[in-house]
Amino acid sequence: MTMTFSKAKEEFQVRYYLWARSEWERQIDGSFPDLHCFKAGPAWETLQYMQQLSRHEQLLVAGGLLKRFHPDAVKTLGETCSPEEEAFRSRRDCFFRVREEYQGLCELESGGQIEAARFAFQMLRGRAARLLGDIDFPAQGPLKQQRDATLRSELEALFRPIPSTHEEGIAARKKAGEKVRFVTKSKVQRMVMSEFEKAFGAQCVGSSYDDLCDPSSFCDMRGPGGWLISTHFWFGRGASLIEYGHAISSEAEVEHYGPNGPYTAGLGLGAMLSLCAWLGICSQTEWEYLANAEDVDRACDAALEQCRHFFEAVPKLLAGLEFERIATA
Repeated sequence: MTMTFSKAKEEFQVRYYLWARSEWERQIDGSFPDLHCFKAGPAWETLQYMQQLSRHEQLLVAGGLLKRFHPDAVKTLGETCSPEEEAFRSRRDCFFRVREEYQGLCELESGGQIEAARFAFQMLRGRAARLLGDIDFPAQGPLKQQRDATLRSELEALFRPIPSTHEEGIAARKKAGEKVRFVTKSKVQRMVMSEFEKAFGAQCVGSSYDDLCDPSSFCDMRGPGGWLISTHFWFGRGASLIEYGHAISSEAEVEHYGPNGPYTAGLGLGAMLSLCAWLGICSQTEWEYLANAEDVDRACDAALEQCRHFFEAVPKLLAGLEFERIATA
């Protein structure tokens, strides 16, 4: 029995979404094993926020993130994002912005800029209230002063356990006069691709390597059912980093019609597939601030483990979606 490509893609999107949901449950039940490998960025920030919540609240955040990032699958399944999921997702989105603004407020106060601090607090107040789940604040009078004091106390209690971000640590070191250095992009690229080839090189059927202005590497592996699993690494345009992602496309090329006429290319089943993407945290998965070989080794190990984990999931995600069953005409 054949199926249209649009139907096959819809089925893949649903499976990918349901698998991603099970991945969030695995993270929550295991105390976020994969998020602990990040020391900066959206994944690290999400971890810090999640650790403040109960399991029920963590599942609400996860549900909100997943439903925002997998809209087509959610629509196909007839699901909707609940008000609770939207609320906890919104709080996660603004958590570190409010923390940054609160730190700025505290710095103004410690510097004796009391009027500026009062103004900053008024600007912060609404966002802080929404983060804490309480937006019914009196406009003025003694009760308002009481509630403001309570809000300050709650913000202090919320942010006190959060460690300084890696970016803040680097900024402090630079301010103290230290010249902060990182491993070069070319060295990171050599180290990562050497380990990737050791782990998966025998399965690769094609690769490319750009080590000039924008270092990146690609590798294609033959997956089940006539599909190619492409893995892309990018190593940064400014400071070095490790970013990875997968795409799934047909090995066979078919005719397409574009603005400049017909052309042949594979059919793309999925793209930008990576840990942070399937969890709905952000579209890209990156390990930043690689200061030494040990940092690179840890980030490389984490990236390759995520690749391995996805490769193991691919057969179930593609079962029954063999390219030969797809009507391309």
